Amino acid sequence: MEGMHFKCQQCGECCKRYYVVTLPGEAAKQAELKGETERDFLKNHTRLFLHLFAREYSEGKIMVSNAMLPKRICDAIEAEHGFLPNFFIAVPALVFKREESGYCTFYRQGEGCTIYNARPLECKCFPFISIRPNTDYKKEYPFCHGLEYRDEKISYVDMSFLHFKQMRKYCDLLREKGFTSVWKAWPNKGVVLFENKLAGEIGEEEFLGSIAGLK
Repeated sequence: MEGMHFKCQQCGECCKRYYVVTLPGEAAKQAELKGETERDFLKNHTRLFLHLFAREYSEGKIMVSNAMLPKRICDAIEAEHGFLPNFFIAVPALVFKREESGYCTFYRQGEGCTIYNARPLECKCFPFISIRPNTDYKKEYPFCHGLEYRDEKISYVDMSFLHFKQMRKYCDLLREKGFTSVWKAWPNKGVVLFENKLAGEIGEEEFLGSIAGLK
């Protein structure tokens, strides 16, 4: 497969536009890099994250019904979507906290990512995370400065399958063991994202109640 022009410039543009998901194996390495226990790292630096996608009910997926969500979240989704879907595909995860500026808590202007050597695969693969074939990455992510440069040591190809495979494996693990068995610890507050829009904040009990259908 033909290589692509890309060399991360650590400009921070992606770091301030998205919630950055960290997964269990990744969090352990990030905690070690920061000199913290994994439990303390998760409590200090992450938030609960419930990513919802409007879909028909499907076996073999993590599904959430609107009856399981807090009313204010349903109201926000209905206001944005025009109606309230009966079911959602859900991805319950942990994300890094974001500063008031929008930046990931580990990004420092003028310094870049402070956990760069242990950053999540999501960050390593960005912007090559689209599952749509033949994605025009420059058009999809016009803010990404790295697409203007070529890394002479690495040949970048369409790596979206790497991130997709990792997330599918994580969701399968959640379905097998349940959120509270997969994670050693988690924070007591978080956010709900509907498609790509923030639907509101959510507390620990509400979060766990929303995904109560998991083992």
